[in-house]
Amino acid sequence: MKRFSGRDWWFIFLFGAIYMFNFIDRMIISVVGEPIRQEFGLSDLQLGIMGGVAFALFYGGIGIPIARLAERVSRVGIVAVATALWSAMTMLSGAATSYGHLLLARMGVGVGEAGFTPPVVSMIADRFDADKRATVFSLIAVGVSVGGAVGALAGGWIAQTHGWRTAFVVMGAPGLLLAVLLWLTIAEPARRNAADPAPPLKQVLKHVGSSRAFVGFTVGSGMVALVGFGLSLFLIPLLIRRFDFDLKTAALAFALTFSMAAALGGVVGGLIADRFAAQDHRRYGLLPIGSIALAMPLYLAAIYQDDWRMLAGLLFASTFCLYAFLPTIMTVTQRLVAPRMRATASAIHAFGQTVFGLGLGSVFLGGMSDWLARRAYGSGYAEACLGAQVQTELCRAASGTGLQWAMLLLGLFLLLAIGCYWIAARSIAGEIAAMEAPPRS
Repeated sequence: MKRFSGRDWWFIFLFGAIYMFNFIDRMIISVVGEPIRQEFGLSDLQLGIMGGVAFALFYGGIGIPIARLAERVSRVGIVAVATALWSAMTMLSGAATSYGHLLLARMGVGVGEAGFTPPVVSMIADRFDADKRATVFSLIAVGVSVGGAVGALAGGWIAQTHGWRTAFVVMGAPGLLLAVLLWLTIAEPARRNAADPAPPLKQVLKHVGSSRAFVGFTVGSGMVALVGFGLSLFLIPLLIRRFDFDLKTAALAFALTFSMAAALGGVVGGLIADRFAAQDHRRYGLLPIGSIALAMPLYLAAIYQDDWRMLAGLLFASTFCLYAFLPTIMTVTQRLVAPRMRATASAIHAFGQTVFGLGLGSVFLGGMSDWLARRAYGSGYAEACLGAQVQTELCRAASGTGLQWAMLLLGLFLLLAIGCYWIAARSIAGEIAAMEAPPRS
């Protein structure tokens, strides 16, 4: 494998830094969600809508049109504009005076962040050879986990010390500088098969819809994201409610048990995939099956714990396995489509992950948590426990129990992920061979 050049490393570092703030601005709502919920008197369902659906629907819906644009115009320019937009909308979240204002701001963040992944994955496919792509995207995706840790630690400290509104402003500002740096220092990669016209959307949809591997990977990754996004959105509230953590301590626990594990898992998974799946493409599906089969019992055991130390240890191991091959799968799906379909295919894959994971998952988890909390508390839960600035111990216990059992139920969706990855594993070798076969003369 040819070594990376200095320019390659700058490409990886800068996009990794942008991805870090992409994830910080996406997940900061997880850090400050509990104080926002208490200030505005929100239910977990409303918190899930604000942290998930409001973002996911616009992220997924706008992503495909932006990807179509990325097949034709500068992808560097798209990512630079998108970075500036989501950063500005994150800062505007700090000016919100109502739940409705926050919903609108989160929609704006979703619109901006939709312009990141499809152009970046397309550029990686054009700039790097196939045997490097999983490693490259895994290294860039480390920014997600570093962002999770930085956002949790810094956001938690700022929110507890200066208020949640200040946390939004401080976390959003660096993205504006990164957008300028990207525009000035990264050149647009030459497109492979540049002479070929970008196919119409209908043709791309027909192609990926007929690919059992693409559909299996997309739905399977959506199920994994459903659990992962639910965990990232509600882990800090769970620690506050069940273990009486303050916001800073809960954020530190989040950084150590979730963000670090996801970072390590993604890098290790990318290296393993590039080493062991290059000659046997079925392993692109079999490796995730093995990791999810390990992640599921570890996740369920972690959430069930009454000792936070046991929860932290089990959750670290579970998250490592859960996120090991998500970046790899994103790059592998690029090998299932023609070069001029790549940005659109990436957006379709991201749409599936986001709508299933952050959209449906947040609604399921929030609604189920509210229902189970009402059952644990008894009649009068909404009147007694929603809207109070200082909640009673009974309210805290009921909301913690409801959230715990809702998260346990959420983990069962990993069984569907295993089934979908099995379908993909059975089909991927033949599909890659068909796509990469030399054209007939």
